[in-house]
Amino acid sequence: MTNEEPTKAPAIDVVAPPHPEAGRTELTPVHPPEEGPAPGDDPPIDEPRKKGWRHGLAELPVLIVVALVIAVIIKSFIAQAFYIPSASMYPTLRVGDRVLVEKIGYRFGEPSRGDVVVFARDVFGPDKDFPWYEDVRNFARDLLGLPTSAEEDYIKRVVAVGGDVISYTGSPRQLRVNGEVVEEPWVRGGTDNGSQSLNKRDCERLQMEATEDGCLVPEDDVFVMGDNRSNSEDSRVIGPIHKEKIVGRAFAIAWPPSHLGGL
Repeated sequence: MTNEEPTKAPAIDVVAPPHPEAGRTELTPVHPPEEGPAPGDDPPIDEPRKKGWRHGLAELPVLIVVALVIAVIIKSFIAQAFYIPSASMYPTLRVGDRVLVEKIGYRFGEPSRGDVVVFARDVFGPDKDFPWYEDVRNFARDLLGLPTSAEEDYIKRVVAVGGDVISYTGSPRQLRVNGEVVEEPWVRGGTDNGSQSLNKRDCERLQMEATEDGCLVPEDDVFVMGDNRSNSEDSRVIGPIHKEKIVGRAFAIAWPPSHLGGL
């Protein structure tokens, strides 16, 4: 018996079938590029559409209302133009002048001697009653500083304030405040030779307290006089003006151009 090694079967490499996912390359989907500006070109700018005249016409009433509201606010609380209808403040102010009156200063301060102030007409009595359309017309003209059919306010100069003792006597007249003569370069002609005087005999008529040197101006009041003394209805006639009746202080002449200047 022959000892022979058993014959070995040839080795066979067994190759497993490839996995279904093996060797698969993931592909990123490619989308067509969006249309756009070429490199180096500026992006297009959307131009605003031009508004037609009809659109502008539709906005006009709104703009008018806004302008009126702003004008009323300014007139009521900040400043206002006033038309000068008489010669009572000549030569400082002439008939036809328009003055600018600020309404803020006296909210934080007090009137001073020499200030030119506008005060409400009702110190002379009740205002005349006008029909509504006349009131509208007067209001519109008043906004522009134009003359109206109703003289609603007056303009004079403060010559004494609350607590002052005032007299206006002599020939020519001399204004004395607390016993001191006050120089008045603004008086027409430089001197007043014969307009209405003021002495202690007038105090009771004007509801003022009489003193040895004249009339005592009540606290919270001012005594006003026109620069044209012989043609001015002022505190010598109506008495002192309460500060609450003061509309504001005139600080500049705005019209005509030949008369521009401060006050």
